[in-house]
Amino acid sequence: MKKRLKVLLLIMITGILLVFVYHNDRFYSEEIMKIKKIETIEKDTSTNSLGLKEEYQTKKIIGYITNGEKKGKKEEVLYEESYSSVVTEKYQVGDKVFIKDNEIDGLKRDFYITLLISIFILLIYIVGEYKGLLSLVSVILNIMIFYIGLFLYFKGINLLLLCITESILFSILSLGISNGWNKKTQSAIVSSITTIIMIAMVVGVIAKTTHYSGIYFNELQFLTVPPEDVLLPELLIGCMGAVMDVAITISSALSELIEKNKKISKEKLQESSKEIGKDIMSTMTNVLFFTYLCAGLPLFVLAIRNGYSMTQYLTTNYSLEITRFLVGSIGIIATIPISTIISIHLLKGEKI
Repeated sequence: MKKRLKVLLLIMITGILLVFVYHNDRFYSEEIMKIKKIETIEKDTSTNSLGLKEEYQTKKIIGYITNGEKKGKKEEVLYEESYSSVVTEKYQVGDKVFIKDNEIDGLKRDFYITLLISIFILLIYIVGEYKGLLSLVSVILNIMIFYIGLFLYFKGINLLLLCITESILFSILSLGISNGWNKKTQSAIVSSITTIIMIAMVVGVIAKTTHYSGIYFNELQFLTVPPEDVLLPELLIGCMGAVMDVAITISSALSELIEKNKKISKEKLQESSKEIGKDIMSTMTNVLFFTYLCAGLPLFVLAIRNGYSMTQYLTTNYSLEITRFLVGSIGIIATIPISTIISIHLLKGEKI
């Protein structure tokens, strides 16, 4: 009953917050217009060298200013919209947009962002209760650590050293705050850190030996530093979440088994860990695969539409995403035996 009351209270607070954000136009210095009507004035079609057609529309957007000295005044703005929306946005009646020099300067998105964050927090509390909120706290702290790391990098600190340090802090904070400070958490933290350091060493040696041959850095071409300096730290941060997830799963499972049967042998624990590893290995590698797949999907569709063959794109532009996926998957697989060894040693006090 208490949980229901807390959820209802949280929903009420969320509702009040959403109403406030939707009507907070007066706090913005930029002029904001609420769209009341959209009229299509002109249509045009352009064709590129590949024969692909793109439709463009010139629209008259009519609305009312919602803040500042011109509040309540009717405003009309001409806006060109493309079918693909690569360089333009699509607006609809009811949207609020920023106006600058009698032109639309972007959509006011704070309401939608607040709505998504509110739903996320509500679901975290409903499903995870107090632990769920603690995991949210760990996410906020990790964001702060990541930002501090970027600040230190721009001050001249080595990026790889920063990322390894951040990975250690991410493990301690995320697992410690979410699961409490106990032996299974300590086991998961040690396993995560050991795996990340091992990956850093192995990938570092391979990268130096092969000189990153076979990897195309097309999507990193706008960096002002060599892409190689960023790739290894990026790979470590990218697989950190999956490694921690596998480590705490193995550690928690073995902890439960030991708690239920103090006399369970290390051979039985190894066998159980192996079976658990088989179950989570496939799902976790698929999580990584689909994560990196969707990250590169927009550019993939754009490339195919502009004449690239699938093989050509996968072997050039997508090689970086494949590398990220493979390194993350190696981290997941390596975490299983590492977590098993460390968990049995810390939880049962036995060496393998």
